[in-house]
Amino acid sequence: MTKRHRGPVRGFTLIELLVVIAIIALLIGILLPSLAEARRSARLTLCGSNERQFVTATAGYASEFKDRAFSFTVTPENANATLQYADLRNYAATSGDDLAAAAAQAIDILRRRTGRDDFPIISAWIPHVLYNHLVLQDYLAQRLPERMVVCPEDYHRIRWQSNPGAFGTAGAMALDPVPSNATDAATGFRWPYSSSYETVPAAYSPDRGPTVTSAGTHRTYYSPAAQNVLGRRRLTDVSFPSNKVHIYDSNARHFGKRWWFYAHAQARSPISFFDSSVRIKTTGAPRSAGDANDGFDPLNPTRAFGLTFTYTPERWEAPLLNGTFVGTDSMTGFYRWTREGLKGVDFDAPEVISR
Repeated sequence: MTKRHRGPVRGFTLIELLVVIAIIALLIGILLPSLAEARRSARLTLCGSNERQFVTATAGYASEFKDRAFSFTVTPENANATLQYADLRNYAATSGDDLAAAAAQAIDILRRRTGRDDFPIISAWIPHVLYNHLVLQDYLAQRLPERMVVCPEDYHRIRWQSNPGAFGTAGAMALDPVPSNATDAATGFRWPYSSSYETVPAAYSPDRGPTVTSAGTHRTYYSPAAQNVLGRRRLTDVSFPSNKVHIYDSNARHFGKRWWFYAHAQARSPISFFDSSVRIKTTGAPRSAGDANDGFDPLNPTRAFGLTFTYTPERWEAPLLNGTFVGTDSMTGFYRWTREGLKGVDFDAPEVISR
């Protein structure tokens, strides 16, 4: 039997290993930006899909409810026939106030759609501003919280939705950053059911005069002085549906490494229009061609410039222009308060000005 002798087994040299590692690192460096861009594009597509679900539901709601733009519709007069819970019926019916009735409707929806009966009544609340979407969710018979109303880049709200029972207690701080009142037992419970997407005030209040408008900061609002004016807008009230914003995210999250508040010139995000389209738009500078029109002050409609307010963000919101959360920025309202309201224009045409 002949024996065969093997020669020495040759391994990789250090130089060869380093070359292989360098090639792998180079490939990763090439592929990672592409993967990151693919993820960003996927999240942008999903965000646009969320808004398209909004506009599709808006059309269905309007066709079923005599052309109404979706909003809270309970009043002291119809509360007993509309609300499910006795304490909410009594609160709305005896308040004599449409805003209180709308707040009762919001709590009624939250109780029914979450299966929790422990949500207390919130007084002195304008639910239309951040919770107008609850009406559509009730129309769609959705179980709450529902991911559809949250932008996929809004990772704070996604985390809040993961543990809604913590809100209204000290446990909410485990999901930090959270709104400053998230631990308040009387009001904090609502935050996991909020939405990234807001409805413009003209969609639920008058174009001018007794309307919902800024009280000087981005989180404070004046309610209408008159009764029987909220929740009565119709889609046929819109004069330029392809130019008039309906639903938008108050934070632009999809382009670049940071978020921008919607009223910053750099803000670029998907926006829903009253013609049911969803288009990516940039706010831009006031009075600049191709960017958003300035808007106006509904309480002072003849004023030449748009409504102004201060932006003082918390850490779950977009930072200031300088990238920090300390201080304030002075902002113009733009399409949040369109000149002439539903009869006005936000993009791609000059403002409509009537006297």
